[in-house]
Amino acid sequence: MNRREIILNEIKENPQNPFNYYLLAVEERSTGSITSSIEILYELKQNFPDYHPTYYTLAELLYQLDRNTEATAVAEEGIIKAKDLQLLKVSQELEQLILLND
Repeated sequence: MNRREIILNEIKENPQNPFNYYLLAVEERSTGSITSSIEILYELKQNFPDYHPTYYTLAELLYQLDRNTEATAVAEEGIIKAKDLQLLKVSQELEQLILLND
């Protein structure tokens, strides 16, 4: 069983754990399947909006593809969510990501 299959098995066994979906997106990214990674991250953001790592990773990928307006919107959404969750460092990291790419 390869890493992707292991992660998919974990998702099947525990579909309510957002970390497994995040791992799948990271795995897709590492194999060069950027479009697939972005799709998974968008689904993750929709289904688990409080899972804050999604926002940075998704925005970063979108910036890499020069989808800057979309990336900034995702990062700004993440900043709002991070502040709601009282995650100051996360909101600062997202703000820095915007500054570095706009």
